This record gives sequence, C-alpha cells and structure tokens, in this order.
Amino acid sequence: MKRIDGAFLSLWTRRILVYLAGLFCMALGVVFSARSSLGVSPVGSLANVLYQIALREELPDYVNLGNCTTAVYCLYLLAELLILRRDFKPSMLLQLAASLLFGRLVNLASQLLSFLPVPPNYAAQLAYLLCSVPLVAFGVMLYLSPKILPTPGEGMSLAISQKTGLSLGSAKTVFDCSLVLISAAVSLLWFHGLEGVREGTVICALTVGFVLRQLQKLFQKPLLRFVEREDRVERAVLAATEGYAPDASARPRIIITIGREYGAGGYEIGQLLAKKLGITFYDKQLNVMAAERSGLSLAKIEELEKHMERELVYDFRAGAYEMVGEGLRPEERLFVAQTEVIRRIAAGNESCVIMGRCADYILYEDPNCFRVFIHAVPAARIDRAMAKFALSREAAEREMRNTDLSRSSHYRRFTGREYGKQEYYHLGVDSSRLGTEHAAELIAEAVRLWCEVRGTHPLSAPEHD
Repeated sequence: MKRIDGAFLSLWTRRILVYLAGLFCMALGVVFSARSSLGVSPVGSLANVLYQIALREELPDYVNLGNCTTAVYCLYLLAELLILRRDFKPSMLLQLAASLLFGRLVNLASQLLSFLPVPPNYAAQLAYLLCSVPLVAFGVMLYLSPKILPTPGEGMSLAISQKTGLSLGSAKTVFDCSLVLISAAVSLLWFHGLEGVREGTVICALTVGFVLRQLQKLFQKPLLRFVEREDRVERAVLAATEGYAPDASARPRIIITIGREYGAGGYEIGQLLAKKLGITFYDKQLNVMAAERSGLSLAKIEELEKHMERELVYDFRAGAYEMVGEGLRPEERLFVAQTEVIRRIAAGNESCVIMGRCADYILYEDPNCFRVFIHAVPAARIDRAMAKFALSREAAEREMRNTDLSRSSHYRRFTGREYGKQEYYHLGVDSSRLGTEHAAELIAEAVRLWCEVRGTHPLSAPEHD
C-alpha cells in the first residue's frame, strides 16, 4: 500500500509542477508582451487595457497587471455562468482558483522582470513581443498536459461552443474577436487611441497557436508520458474503442490493409484481391459508418478525405483547438470515428480488405492483420491518372504531388510514422511492374503463405470458370 501511495503522490507532484510551470511561463509571456506596449494576446487584452488605465491614473500599486488579470478572469467566469445558466456546474467554480493563481504568477513574473528597460524603439518593442510568443505557447503546452484546472479564458470558449453549437475553433475565434473589440472600445473611450491592444494582439493571435503546434511535435509525447496522460485524440480513441482487444485466437480469418500511392492502382488491386479471396472489400462504406459515429455528415467526411490539409495549414487552423485544450477538430473526429469502425470490423468474424484510412496503424497490434503498401514509378502513376481521370499530364503530375503530400501529412499527423515506410508493412508491391491483376495475385499468394506459416487454415479462393 505504501508503494501505491508513493506512486500516486509522485504522479500528482509531477502533474502539479508541470501545471504550475505552464502557468508561470504563460505569465512571463504576458509580462513580456505587456512591456512591449504593442498589446498582448486577445484573452489578456482587456486586463492589459485596464492596467494601462491604472498606470495613467496613478492608481495604488495593488491595481497591477496580475490583479487586473484576475479581475477580468472573474468577469469571464461570471459570463460563463450567464451563458450556461442551468448547465453551469459547481465544479466550474474551481476556475476561480486558477484565476487567482495565475494573477499571482503574473505579479511574480512582473517583479522578476522589473530589470527590463523600457524599449527605446519599435524594434526593441517587437523583440519583447516576439519573446512572449514562445513563452506563452510553451506555457500553454505545459499547462494543458496535466489536465488539472482550466482558466476562465478556456472555459468561455467551451461555454460558447456548448450553447451555440459552434466548433471550439469557431467559438474561440468569436470570443477572441469580441475581447479585442471590447478592449479597443475601452481604450478609445479612455485614451482616445489604442493603448494595451494594438498590432501585437493580432500577432499573438496568429502565431501562438502555430508555435504551440511546433513545440508539441517536439515535446508533447515525452511530456504526456511524464504526467501519464494521453493527448486529445488518444483519449477520444480509447473512449470510442473501449473494450476492443486484438483477436489472438488464430482463427482462419484475416484483415488485409492496403496503403497506396496516388495512381498506383491500389483501389483496383484491393477490389481484385477481395474478389480472389472471396472476402469483403471496405472503402467508401467506411465513410457511411464513420458518419454515424462522428456526427459529421457524409458530405463533410468526403470533403475532408478529398482535401486533407497540408501540415502548415493544419498547424495554423489547429491552434485554436489546442489553446482551449478540449474538443476535436473535424479531421480528428473523423480519425477517431474511422478508428472505431475499423477496430469493430476487426473484432468481428469476417475476413476483409480495408483501403487506406491509417488502418495498418490502427490494427498494427492485431495478429490477424496483413499490411500491404502499393507503389509505382511516377511515370506509370501519371499515365494511370491521365487515363482514369481524363487529366492532362501537367494536371496529373500536380494531382499526384498534392495527394501524396496530403496523405503523407495526414498519416504522420495521426500515427507519428512515415507514410509508406516498408518496415511497417508485411509486403510492398510495385504495381508498375506487375499490373493490377498480377499484383492482386501476388498479394493473394503471400496471404495464403502467411496463413500457413501462422498455422491457420489458408483462405480459399472462389472457383473460376
């Protein structure tokens, strides 16, 4: 029992330290941006304007940046109560503790950075502001990882999303824009100009989320292991697939997953393979099943699959979701739903072929999964795309590059792996050398041999005339 208590104490000590370190980094960032006089991030803009008013009016020292931040955060909490009303839970009042703590940390950061000189020119102001961006981003990453107490800024975005039905990203955008407008109005009324909310507010709004995503790529996995938490997508996948376990019974069945390059003929090969083995072929029907579980429309799912976001675009758009720390973007919801569908199919009794959708990664631990990747030389892929989709050579080349890049980014984003890397597959097939018919036959023979080596009964092919 002592060892259990010791492990529990150690875990929560780590989580609390990471949480406090995150809030303190955010506080340092707020102070740097406030000292720049170019404005702070939208969520802190109203507090900064009120602080500038206190400085202009020479109010007592206790009307400082930290206390103004706490006061404004309390207003956010009151706004949450008014928005949610009966849906407001007593536990949400704990955000008050986070507000008080963050305000104290801002005051501490102000004292520690009091040696910083007033920036003498615009370049120095910009340097202060740019120092604040990675501090705030790193702080957000640390603060969100242990998942302890949210701040009212985060709570407001969640409340707006819950009551309006907007996505969290859209709700945060509405909240941030509203804060900037209110802060600008207060500043104009008091100063007859913009003080405390300026171009730096826009710069912070555009860059903090992006920098956060880059930091997460480097540090989030070890950080989450340190605090023994999963990221948002992993938590959603675990919840959606609760009770799923790989089937180790060695029954005479198999799930063949097929990854492929654009124009390599993967779809046709998958269909031929399923027909040769007499098993189910899963592709578009997975979208219908995922729509039922994700809440996304079928049209939205097909749009997401057709236009997977590039890494850079995704990083900018994902920033709002990362900042609120909860909720999933549509692309993430789709991945979770597809994971649930694929794992439930794998837990059933049928053998099947599953096209794409990171199925090789999703079923990587399943002993009944045979993983294939189909590739081809670029010239053959371009010729196939020209013939199949009636494209010019230039359009086919462009489509090949764009689709490969999108698939690679999507796969790496959700699996952390390099798309098409042979070590993750049982078999790699060059369809440009074999053609679709012979490629399907090669895979079928490899599957039969694999079944025999595993000690299961080989799948029997249907009789052909």
